Parts: sequence; C-alpha cells; structure tokens
Amino acid sequence: MKRIRSKYSGVLEISYDRGQKVLDSKNTSYSYGNLQRVWDKALQEISIKDTEHILILGMGGGSSIVLLREKYGYKGKITAIELDPVIVQIADEEFDIRNSRDLKIHNMDAVAYVKKRVKKSDLILIDIFIDALVPPAILTYDFWKNTASRTAVNGHILFNAFTNDETLQEICGWLEQWNFQVKIKTKVNGANTILYAQRMAK
Repeated sequence: MKRIRSKYSGVLEISYDRGQKVLDSKNTSYSYGNLQRVWDKALQEISIKDTEHILILGMGGGSSIVLLREKYGYKGKITAIELDPVIVQIADEEFDIRNSRDLKIHNMDAVAYVKKRVKKSDLILIDIFIDALVPPAILTYDFWKNTASRTAVNGHILFNAFTNDETLQEICGWLEQWNFQVKIKTKVNGANTILYAQRMAK
C-alpha cells in the first residue's frame, strides 16, 4: 500500500482490490475498484453509439476513461477535468492516464470550466467529491445551468450524487425546466445514487 498526501483530498491510498490497483481516500473509493463498478452499471443504462465528445468532471485516477475505452469501445474525444494536481500526477504515474490526441486533461476547477466552456458534449459524467462529500458548489443552480447548456441535444448527464436527498430533487426540477428527461437510480452497485438526465429536442 502507498499513501500520498493531498491538500484537497487528505491522505490518498493506492492499494489492490480483487487484484486491481485502486485509489481510495480515507472514507471512500476514488478510482477503480467499487467506483469503477458503479460507473459500469450506470453506463449500461445509456447508449454511447453516436457519442462524439465526452466531458468528465472529476477525473480522479481515470477509471471511467479506462472503462469507456476498454469495455465500451469508445474511440472519440474525451475532456477530463480534475482540480487536484496530486491526483492528476497519480493518474499518470500509477494508472498511465495522460494527455493525448483524444484525451485532454485540464487541471482546474470544474465549476470554472463549465462556466467558460462553449463547446457542447454528448455525454457529461460528474463525479466530484472531496473525500466522501460532494462540494457545495457542485449543487448550485449556476453550476447546473452551465452544465445543462453545455449538453448537446439528445446528450446525457450522469451525476454520481451518492445519496438521494432534497437537494438532488431540486436539481432534477431545474433540469426538467431546461427540457431534460430525468430519472434517479438508487443503490447502484449496492450504495450509490446516480442521476440520469437527457436533453430533449424542443
């Protein structure tokens, strides 16, 4: 086991789960292992056949990138946003995730990124935690308004909300106002709550 300290995430641990290298914070799975299984089940609910661009907010160690490429055969462009430079370094050195022609990694805040972004994405995965908590800025009207406006028609947003509460219901209401079809699945892989939103044509 290897421990690495981050000013954002506290102590991060690199270890093995079922023979696979994983990245964990003190209280939750950060990449690979259980979290990768959650995203696998989530992605089974949608089709990525006509997807040309995927935006990942909260890259972590890159487990969703590996899943999309290796299991789902996605060959298009991916933009990945990760605030923590320590995690970007871990993704590179421990999991071989680095910038390439079809993968652009931005070491910056996701809230700031969706505020400035112009190009729309066909699929947006949101998986942003500080240890086991979703940061308050990710639950705001402005963040969701910006994210929704960056979603292509017929495109999807998948949000790992972890729990189903009043705030999540409020987010669903906003998305429905903006012409998204919304559903929530609880206990994905036993524990997580995933919000699914698809932008419909007007």
